[in-house]
Amino acid sequence: MNAFIHLNKSAAQLTSRRCGLLLCALAVSFLSACQRYEDIAQCADVLVEGDTGNFEASDDGMAVDTVTGMRWYRCNAGERFADGQCLGTPVELVLADALAYAQEFSDASGRKWRLPTQNEMDTLRLDNCVNPSVNRNVFPSITVNNYWTSTPSNRNSALGCTTYTYNGNDFCSERKDVERPFLLVLN
Repeated sequence: MNAFIHLNKSAAQLTSRRCGLLLCALAVSFLSACQRYEDIAQCADVLVEGDTGNFEASDDGMAVDTVTGMRWYRCNAGERFADGQCLGTPVELVLADALAYAQEFSDASGRKWRLPTQNEMDTLRLDNCVNPSVNRNVFPSITVNNYWTSTPSNRNSALGCTTYTYNGNDFCSERKDVERPFLLVLN
């Protein structure tokens, strides 16, 4: 009987050690995951002034992606481009109003503007930096926020897709009735 008690006590100590080691491993894993974000450079520190990457940025507020051919308006919706900067106040709208804004902008300008798709927003992402992960030499007033895209959510008709400009991640679980900023592209 004494040997049985001793074996149970040894098994309990072994289990306790394993749990302790497991907790240590989890803590180290958690802490190193936090450091992963600290190790990523801030785009403001990485981008060289005037470097537009794969964009041709013009003084009329347009930027052309030389890889995809996509033509972007360089400011947030609601702003105007003048003297190399975006002036005015960006609008944040619910998705239906953002889509209507693009239509009104098209009617007023005589050019077909629309919200970009999620895949098109992905082409703006800079992989080597964050905060925001979009080239501010091209898009000078881009903010860190969830930006509307025209891509519908497959999860629920009440949800829409956004791109989080801090790191370029995409989400398709944003309620359509939340006001968000957005960019415009020429069709």
